[in-house]
Amino acid sequence: MNIKNVTIKNFRNFSDFSIDFSKGFQTIIGENNIGKSNLYWAIRLVLDKDLSFNARKLELKDFHGYKKAISIDDYVLISVELFSEELSSFPTFHSIKTSDTTARITYIYAHKNKLNRNEIIPNEIQIDDFSWSLFAGGNNLGIEGDTIEGIVDRLTQLRQNDLEGINLYYINAFRNINSDLQGSTKSLLSKYCQSRGNAKDELESVKSILKTSSNELNNLQFIPDLASTIQTKGTRISGEYFSFPIAISFLSNYDVDAWSQLNLYFSPEKGNNIPIHILGLGQKNILYLSLFIAELENSSKQHEINILLIEEPEAHLHPQLQKILFANLNELETTQVLMTSHSTHIASDCNYKNLNILYRNIENAVKAFSPFKDDLLNERQNLLLKRYLDATRSEMFFASAIIFVEGIAEQFIIPAIAKEVYGINLTEHNISVIPIYCRYFEPYLKIVQDSNLEIPASVIIDGDSGELKEDEDSTTAVTNAKNLQVKDRVLVLSGNKTLEVDLFPNANTNYTYLQKCFENLNHPLSYRNLLNSSGDWGQELLKRIEKGRFAQELSLLIDKSFTVPDYIRDAILHIANSKNIRMKNVE
Repeated sequence: MNIKNVTIKNFRNFSDFSIDFSKGFQTIIGENNIGKSNLYWAIRLVLDKDLSFNARKLELKDFHGYKKAISIDDYVLISVELFSEELSSFPTFHSIKTSDTTARITYIYAHKNKLNRNEIIPNEIQIDDFSWSLFAGGNNLGIEGDTIEGIVDRLTQLRQNDLEGINLYYINAFRNINSDLQGSTKSLLSKYCQSRGNAKDELESVKSILKTSSNELNNLQFIPDLASTIQTKGTRISGEYFSFPIAISFLSNYDVDAWSQLNLYFSPEKGNNIPIHILGLGQKNILYLSLFIAELENSSKQHEINILLIEEPEAHLHPQLQKILFANLNELETTQVLMTSHSTHIASDCNYKNLNILYRNIENAVKAFSPFKDDLLNERQNLLLKRYLDATRSEMFFASAIIFVEGIAEQFIIPAIAKEVYGINLTEHNISVIPIYCRYFEPYLKIVQDSNLEIPASVIIDGDSGELKEDEDSTTAVTNAKNLQVKDRVLVLSGNKTLEVDLFPNANTNYTYLQKCFENLNHPLSYRNLLNSSGDWGQELLKRIEKGRFAQELSLLIDKSFTVPDYIRDAILHIANSKNIRMKNVE
């Protein structure tokens, strides 16, 4: 059984939010402060049976919109839909079934009168008058114009113990690795030892060895003296009445304490055990996750739901290790893993349907989108997109706006123009320039269509006018891209020829920058030959430059006096207007 959908209304930065999950492992990505941790807390409010009654109570600041006052009609709703083809084999979940394959649990935080009509409505509404309740059932929670009373009337109230059989585990991004790994009966090492199938016999073996060692220790002449001295000092400090007897030993009378005596060590060679605190954070992070998941797998029971929420498991891991960790988490069979991440390496290595993006749309509402959802792209486009999404280009899934370009030259030059000519640092505004290394923009533009990744986007594409026939106004690449424009949000702008020729359309436009580029690249003679050439200017220019290297050099030279082609200016202006960014040097 797995989480199929989470619906959230009026909670923190979620106004009216819904996210669909496919079966199995899920990766959730997005820019900072987009709501990934809030999504986890919302899921925990519904499913985490270990949360106390008071832990489920909300404060005024938890209501969407940072409310300063509360009204009787305000409420928070968080609903989790579960799915299993074998739901009938989960007998404890019959009370929450909504169909043969789905079940739903909903958390509602509202005025007590909305949850129980017998509650009197006071003259002054305060947050203390609000409470929470869990409900089962209900397939139509998002009916437009629905009231909280209407929702509550359609649901069946649950008790907290109705969550038995749902095991929700949460690993915080700020986990205390050193203290959680070992040294107590609740440490990961101790819990893993207790979860093993033959733990009872193994414990007896450990206790036997510890008992022998403890007896040998107590036979040392100075050990009784140590205990006696400590006790005498305690009596002098606290007096006879408050003092208490002590002993020194390896072993207590409580079986479970035996496991807490075990410690993990870094062992670079046999017999050489070194405390693990000397290891780097990345290595200790791997140890932490390994023990946690090993214990979880051992403790899993049939006909129970296991859900693991992990925040940023990639912390302190280099890219290759991030991908290995991702692959291994993906193979867990008894547990649905939801993982938040800021790693472009993990985001680029996701399987088909398990990548989920949180983003803000043009109205500043937080939404969710999966780029590999059904029917968005055809099979070939899906394969092309997955192959394209290496660690650099998956950056677009973390951006608040995108400028799509053809290649590396635009990737160097467009940010320089935006910053030096128009005073916009694209990176500071989380605007990404994404090269696709071709003119086939369709798969990428389908991603930013309505109901998908609804963020502002511009496309800068070569016009390639030299390829046009007499009756053609634009190339097929330009026409196909423009057919996927979205009014007021996605704009496609084409040049005349190619980027380099459009920046330097003749010997007079931006000529000082062009000359300096050739000189800095140690090709002054090539520049003179260009000026003296009688052939087509654009063709002669392109013959004499290496695009990537030329673009790098030009990006260092661009300043506020650089003449920018209209289509590039308009592409940057569109993004700036969409993000309410003021541009310099634009009339």
